Amino acid sequence: MRNITSAILVGLFSLAPLVAFTAPAAAQSADYRCAELQAQARTAAANATDADQAQRARRFISVGQQLCEARAEGQAARQFRSALRILGVAEVRNADASQIAATPAATGGN
Repeated sequence: MRNITSAILVGLFSLAPLVAFTAPAAAQSADYRCAELQAQARTAAANATDADQAQRARRFISVGQQLCEARAEGQAARQFRSALRILGVAEVRNADASQIAATPAATGGN
């Protein structure tokens, strides 16, 4: 009986590092809101011509980044979209490496 109990404990402890260091599949893949949307907001803030607008947008981006770290992607996306709105830039959905956020006039939006 004692050997069985110790064998179970040894087995559990040998699997513990695998469980502790394996991230869930959802956490391994980058969320659009915390990857591409954040990158669009950062690019728009870096390219902004109005320093006051850029500073306000960077505050929203900073809060959004903290929310991403806290796994609150929806709230983070609101912060990033607010930053884009402050800068007068439209979000580019399904962006690839050749696309960046564009101004509403360039995209025909309002």
